[in-house]
Amino acid sequence: MNHHLVMEDAPAFISGLVDAADRSIDTLVDAPDGGAAALAHRPAMGRLLAMATVYTQPDSRHYLSAGLPGLMMGCVARLEYLQGPTGLFDGTNLSSPPDSAFTINDACMALEIMDAPAGLSAGGGLAEIATRLRAVVGRITDALLTGGVHTPNHRWELCAALARIHSLHQSEGVPRPELLQRIDQWLAEGIDQLPDGMYSERSPLYATAVTNPSLVAIADYANRPDLLEHVRANLAAFLPWFSSDGVTESLFSRRQDQWFRFNGEAFQLLYRRLASQDGNGDFAAAAAWLRQFPLLEPAKALARTRLDPWLHLQLPERESALGGGELPAAMTPGHAVLSSCGIHRFREARSVATIFGGCDDVASGVGSGLASNPTFLRFAHGDAVLTDVRLSRSFFDLGPFRSQGVSLSDTGVRLTEDVSANFYLPLPVDKHREDGLYALGHEGRFSAGMDFGNRPAVEHRLGTSITVIPQMAEGTVELELGFEGAHTSFAIELTFRPGGLLSGVEEETRGQPGAYQLTTGTGEYRVGEDVIEFGPGIAADADNPPAYNPGEAYRYLAGTNATDGVKVYITGRTSGSVRLAIRGRSVS
Repeated sequence: MNHHLVMEDAPAFISGLVDAADRSIDTLVDAPDGGAAALAHRPAMGRLLAMATVYTQPDSRHYLSAGLPGLMMGCVARLEYLQGPTGLFDGTNLSSPPDSAFTINDACMALEIMDAPAGLSAGGGLAEIATRLRAVVGRITDALLTGGVHTPNHRWELCAALARIHSLHQSEGVPRPELLQRIDQWLAEGIDQLPDGMYSERSPLYATAVTNPSLVAIADYANRPDLLEHVRANLAAFLPWFSSDGVTESLFSRRQDQWFRFNGEAFQLLYRRLASQDGNGDFAAAAAWLRQFPLLEPAKALARTRLDPWLHLQLPERESALGGGELPAAMTPGHAVLSSCGIHRFREARSVATIFGGCDDVASGVGSGLASNPTFLRFAHGDAVLTDVRLSRSFFDLGPFRSQGVSLSDTGVRLTEDVSANFYLPLPVDKHREDGLYALGHEGRFSAGMDFGNRPAVEHRLGTSITVIPQMAEGTVELELGFEGAHTSFAIELTFRPGGLLSGVEEETRGQPGAYQLTTGTGEYRVGEDVIEFGPGIAADADNPPAYNPGEAYRYLAGTNATDGVKVYITGRTSGSVRLAIRGRSVS
């Protein structure tokens, strides 16, 4: 890949933001009350911030638009209606300080824009809106000052709101030092950053939507520039985890984004801020490359740019890939690892392999705050993408393989898991009850009134190891599966991103209709000129169903964690070892 140094046209960045913000507002101007009548507090405030931003932007098509003040007034009225007696807002979480803090951060940004020279020059159209919005902030301040949270990132969102409120009070000449004291109390707990730069939730969604922008706001509005070191470390850690389509890897997340494709556009302004402030060429390259992907909230991005002088500066020189859409060198190391997340990525030319073995212990049940996605491998060659490789086994309905250990050797990455299940023997005589009623207990798989803890048990065990051997110079990864213990069936599930053509496989109608099975030789999945080959297949056997089992934790309530896409199964028995190769090539 060839690279050269480039410079950016900063005015083009701003004009692009303004144009995207205008288009996002175009859909609102014809809606009664800006469509705010049925909105929850966060989208109502987000809409108000967006309209205030373009209304005061001189080069916007909506600058001083006669219809916008009335629409903004509708949003303020909605906030006033939704505000409870303590000033807090209700949502999924009732009277929630952190959920309310999201709204108040946007409210403070809107007030800062209205109070800036561009806002003041807009005339009387904003005066009443600003007065009423300031009252909304005033009614909630004490509740945010004394309120609590329930996730790690909530602490920093709450502190960001307190920092912005403090800045508003400072500008009005009525400081409230207790706001800074409360921020210091939260910060004294320490920022939940893992050694490799990830935050404890390991989530790109929450890193971009909450933690990083909150730490930047606290740094700016509460004079805590030391907090930017955490943002720098997190942004550096994420650099290798972008795909050429703009998606950021989220497989290792402990939050909901582990289950969907996360759009990396959310990182653009964060990289831009630190690139400009630090003269960081790697961050500048990332920010410039991400500009090709549309911002999901362009008006809010414009507001942030208006309020942060670092964001509207020209990016420093950086190395950029020739050929337009290619990822720059800073984002494409041959090998990247996040040890705290149990994930590795290998790249060479058009092939990328991502190996994940960092699932949390889900013995207590799958739930929010745990990394439990059983996908252990992703592989892409150009436009052909194998989004998920999973291993399902028939073993007491305990669910798919989830690695409990990750180790790197000279040959590859080894993932391991041991699972067990018991059959229970009669209770010792001294533990008998005359009424035959024993305490309800949970034994790891299910609950029953059986006094499991006092019963002898016969244990059944299944140990599984998967060694992934990347041979990226050949565009290949090899998988070696090994089993110990129970002799049972397994199914390897390959899920491909839709849009390609399969060959070499058989349509499956028994285990999962609409899926396919590879029973011999090698299969291929082709998208344009890009091909992923996989195999060898294993002969079909009625005792080895080609299907994915999410486990009883899901199926008991008719749930699933199944993937979406084109599915191919390779089935077999848990005896000995099984080898599988996945190779990318281009037809041309």
